Amino acid sequence: MKPHQYAEVAAQILKDRADKLGDYQDLYENLAARLNLSFGNKLKPGEKFDAADAVKFHIENKLSRMDCGKPNADNIYDGANYLFLLGGLTDESR
Repeated sequence: MKPHQYAEVAAQILKDRADKLGDYQDLYENLAARLNLSFGNKLKPGEKFDAADAVKFHIENKLSRMDCGKPNADNIYDGANYLFLLGGLTDESR
């Protein structure tokens, strides 16, 4: 593919995702609010994200998509799987 063709495909993907996920500004404002609540203690100097935090980010992203977009079973399955992964990462009995 030529460089301009990548740009054309990318533009179509953005349009398709907007139709499916809703307005990007609403989505990312929602996600930012969720992340500030979820990771407020990790936003302090010297604090670092761990693997569980990375999974929590994906959970918050899926929930934001569910808040702002059209109903989509993929978000439910992905969200549930991320929760199971979080359980595996934080289960103290492992």
